[in-house]
Amino acid sequence: MVLNLLRKGLEAWAGKHDSRDEEFANLINRNLDALRDRDTLHLYTAILACLNAAVWFSLIFFPRGVRNGLNTVGDLDEKIVSVVIAIVFALGFWLTYVLFRMKFPDLEDPKFDDEVFASFHYSRHSVKRFRVWVASTVGGILNVIVLWLIMLCYAGQILTKS
Repeated sequence: MVLNLLRKGLEAWAGKHDSRDEEFANLINRNLDALRDRDTLHLYTAILACLNAAVWFSLIFFPRGVRNGLNTVGDLDEKIVSVVIAIVFALGFWLTYVLFRMKFPDLEDPKFDDEVFASFHYSRHSVKRFRVWVASTVGGILNVIVLWLIMLCYAGQILTKS
């Protein structure tokens, strides 16, 4: 009897988890499908570029405030600083990816007809898609590193001049 109750509980928990995973996968697929439309692609580019520019301008014009804010928040909870770094990485990553999607519109959904070299074209396309994802990751990492260096240099200069 107890085993049946545990089994039913585990099945209900697994069902909830599976539905959450499916919803998340559907959300990702819907956003990737939206990137096929050029107007949506331009809108995503504009939004991501504006958000990234806002982060850059806040760091360039108010480096001491940003550094003091991160230090204050970091003293309270280290996880918030990690979330901020992850957001900056994500902005650079998705902006780089969207720019590559503008250059290669068929990146995620290639059209291979039944032709003699379909396997070769699929292999070449897979390598291109892998390189785009790697370049997007490098774009996100560079966004974090350069912003961090700017913050340390500018905030260090301003703090020593005060």
